[in-house]
Amino acid sequence: MHKCGSSTVQSVLIRYGIKHNLTFALPKPIYKIHINFPYHFNASFLMKTTNNVYNLLVHHMRLNEDEVKKVMPTAKWVTIVRDPAALLESLYGYAKMEKRSKIPFEKFAENPRLHFPAVMKRTLYHTPPPRNLMLYDFGLLLAEFDDQAAIEAKIEKVMKHFDLIMVAEKFDESLVLLKNLLCLEWSDIIVFKLNARQESKPINLEQASILRNWSAGDTRLYNKALQRFDALVKAYGTARMQKDTAMLREMTRAEYTKCVAGVTSSKPLKNKKLRAWTENINAIRQTNFSKLCIS
Repeated sequence: MHKCGSSTVQSVLIRYGIKHNLTFALPKPIYKIHINFPYHFNASFLMKTTNNVYNLLVHHMRLNEDEVKKVMPTAKWVTIVRDPAALLESLYGYAKMEKRSKIPFEKFAENPRLHFPAVMKRTLYHTPPPRNLMLYDFGLLLAEFDDQAAIEAKIEKVMKHFDLIMVAEKFDESLVLLKNLLCLEWSDIIVFKLNARQESKPINLEQASILRNWSAGDTRLYNKALQRFDALVKAYGTARMQKDTAMLREMTRAEYTKCVAGVTSSKPLKNKKLRAWTENINAIRQTNFSKLCIS
């Protein structure tokens, strides 16, 4: 799920897979890292394995549930969602939509329906649209963005298929639930924020309301996911969750102090392959190159 903290979740799962020598579902080289986005996922996009068995599929994709089931028939399904207003601001900045369209985010937020065509015209084809982008990643068509029946059907399908829908605004709690679902170790879910921008633009209450209404489908999805998330936390135990998130934060702080010298921009990196796709992304400077810190 684009711009929801998914790169950080992906890091947790990749580390776990490497640690346990699991087989990753990887895109064919021509598709690079996004599995032929924005086309809907197809099993033919993946490289073959010797026994045609995959343990982990952790790439950004445009979801097609039936095609995923062909390659991962018994998998646990995990995703993450984010408040639609904050999500749109994040996408707008990360995908350089202001720079490409010459339309400031503040102007877009005043009347997104008016400015949407011009922004889309200047947006790269592999970038999700600045409207209902979570539902878009889940496979909803652009033509269905105002189709309430199609939106409800897609939300129902998402709620049915996914075992855990993490929430970006409740990230620590999400990691604890992920650990519980997949039977991970505490060390598996210690992670530092990845692909985060150095600066974000503040959103006032009026802008947030306009953006949530503009992405009404995503807002409906987010509210449903949040309701289910809160029920999972209640089932886990509120006091237990408070204790476990406090422990996770303390463990993460300790590892951060041990491993990280600071945060800087990824732009000065000489190796372009190590730079982030956009300029204003934080990069972590390591101070400790032990096996634990590198992993």
